[in-house]
Amino acid sequence: MRAPRLMPLLPLALLAAGLTGCTVGIVDPSEPSQKAPTQEQTSQAPDAEKETPEAETPATSGLSTDGQEERDRLIAAATTTMPCPDGPLTADGAIVRVEGACPELVIEIDAGVVIADDVDELTLEGSGTIVYAENLGVVTVTGSASSIFWSGATPTVHDSGSSNTLRKG
Repeated sequence: MRAPRLMPLLPLALLAAGLTGCTVGIVDPSEPSQKAPTQEQTSQAPDAEKETPEAETPATSGLSTDGQEERDRLIAAATTTMPCPDGPLTADGAIVRVEGACPELVIEIDAGVVIADDVDELTLEGSGTIVYAENLGVVTVTGSASSIFWSGATPTVHDSGSSNTLRKG
């Protein structure tokens, strides 16, 4: 009679099965509200890569007031301030401030925060990480449950992770 003990697990199994599909949307709040987001895709396979094209017109509004305040607060709380690194950032749980322009920034941090200025190519391989940047060219995300916020034009995004938030703000 093991079946009755498994009954409480049934709702969890059904919930997990229902959450296996995911939706990713890139939202640019400077765009008119009647226009759909840049691109919204639903992945059918866990390894499916989602891409968004570059924005047609650059945004001019910059960070939202809340986003700028949070960025400023995190800059003040940074545990490390440095110029663009030659290799990947790997300090899990740290708050890292990267000053100046970066042709390439690779972040392999879990549960950390990175505040950058202008980055041509950003690669985020960690999970649970938050990135604030002024301008981004191309963003590649392979981790999960991370957030990337930018203030300039919408970058080209390649997101093969899951549950990531990628938006202007």
